[in-house]
Amino acid sequence: MKILIKLGFALLTISWLAGCETTGLSPGERAGVNYPNYILSLEPRQAHSPAKLVPPIRLAVAQVGENSPSKKMLDKLENQAGLIVSVVGLPLPGDSETGYYNRNQPAPVDYATQVKSLCSLAQSAGADYVFLFGGNVDSWQKDNFLTVFNITIVGGFILPTTKIEMEGKAAGTLIDTATVEPVVFVSTDTEASKMVPNYLIQGKVEDMRAQLRDELVSKLTDELIKKISNANQSVTSQSTKQSGPVTN
Repeated sequence: MKILIKLGFALLTISWLAGCETTGLSPGERAGVNYPNYILSLEPRQAHSPAKLVPPIRLAVAQVGENSPSKKMLDKLENQAGLIVSVVGLPLPGDSETGYYNRNQPAPVDYATQVKSLCSLAQSAGADYVFLFGGNVDSWQKDNFLTVFNITIVGGFILPTTKIEMEGKAAGTLIDTATVEPVVFVSTDTEASKMVPNYLIQGKVEDMRAQLRDELVSKLTDELIKKISNANQSVTSQSTKQSGPVTN
């Protein structure tokens, strides 16, 4: 029994040392080549009137680390009649195994140039705006007193000894393709947790991460639609005021 307890404490220590793991909203989005880098490269607007969003719009969408955003996202945007005329997905690779200037550090990325190229590509596809987005998913694990039974096959596969916790954040910016200026910013976040047996942790982590990513993208899409809808209502209201009351 003493050996069992010692092994249990050893397993608990190893799990604790594993700490927090952070991945991108896309598997291809990594530290150093992620959403903040692209957005912070945008040049600040000059002292003229702020950019305005005037629906209906022709939209291009690009996710950091992906050849194209998910079809579910594009379909949801395309179904917004009266707000969005057309939608096209564009590539924005993030992670790369090539382009290293030394053995330890990836070659620097010219984010400003990449954003301009993305806007040019979007214009070629007939888009007025490009929605660029990304994010991150943090995951960590907490063990309970049942950890001591992980040394047994039954305990490792059946007993819920580990709690997997995740927190995800996503953000996106709508950029005017003609001026390469940000017009709208949106963001969202979500959480998830699940108790699992020790031997099943890795598979459950991957499943939860995939589900969290899908949920974040869906919620971010809803936030973008809400912003476009609000802009449309504002334009309609201004048009009504300018036309004045109808008289007989």
